[in-house]
Amino acid sequence: MGQLTLEHVSKSYGQNHVLEDITLTVDEGEFVSIVGPSGSGKSTIFQLIGGLFPPDSGTISLDGTVLNNRRGHISYMPQSPALFPWRTVVQNVELSAEISGLKPDTQKTLELIRSAGLAGYEDAYPSELSGGMKQRVSFIRSLNAPQSIICLDEPFSALDEFTRLEMQTWLLSIWETYRKSILFITHNIDEALFLSDRIVILSDKPAIVKKEITVPFERPRSEELLLSEPFLTLKKEIYTNLRS
Repeated sequence: MGQLTLEHVSKSYGQNHVLEDITLTVDEGEFVSIVGPSGSGKSTIFQLIGGLFPPDSGTISLDGTVLNNRRGHISYMPQSPALFPWRTVVQNVELSAEISGLKPDTQKTLELIRSAGLAGYEDAYPSELSGGMKQRVSFIRSLNAPQSIICLDEPFSALDEFTRLEMQTWLLSIWETYRKSILFITHNIDEALFLSDRIVILSDKPAIVKKEITVPFERPRSEELLLSEPFLTLKKEIYTNLRS
C-alpha cells in the first residue's frame, strides 16, 4: 500500500502564511512531482508529511491513517546525500532498516547496491564515491526503508546537467522495478516532465494548487523525449503557469 492524501492543508509560521488549502494525492505506485516558485512552500509540505510540524488545518493521511504531527511513516531523501562518513555503502543502505527497528536483509541490500551499478563498492566509504554515486546510495537507502512512500527533495539539484540526466534515467529504471509511491520536489520543469505521472503546480506563497497536469508520455522513457514536440509544448504550458 502507499496512497498519500493531503486534504485542505494550510500552514503559517507566525505572520508568514506558507500554504493555503492544499489538496493533493499520490496513489499507490505513482510518481508525482511538485513544482513552484522558490519559497512557495514545497519543502514545508514535506515537513508536514514527515510529522515535523502539524498543519494549522487539514488532514494528511497514508492509506487512511492520519499522519498529522506523526513521524516515521515516510522515507525521505534530502538534497544532499547525508551519508554517514564512517559507515560503508552497505552500512549506509542498511541504516534505514535499522532506524525502523528491523534487522537488515543483507541479501536485499547487496541486490539494491548491484542494481545501482555500485557492485564492487559495497565496502567503500562515502569519501571514495563521486557525487552521483553518493546520490545512488542515498536513494537505495530510501528504497530499503519499510515505508511505502518516498519523499525526494530536489535530490539532483547539485549535479551537473549530464550527470543529472543520467541519474534521472537510472532513477526511473529502479523505480519501475520496485514501484514505491514517490512525491518529488523540483525546480526543473524538464525533470518533472521526464520523471512524473502527474505534476502539481503551486503558486507563490501562500501557496495554492494552481494546476495539476497528467503527463501523457508512455513508460519506459528515453532521453529523446526531452527534445520532442509534445514534451516542449507541455514544458511551455507549465512554464506559463509558473510565471502567471
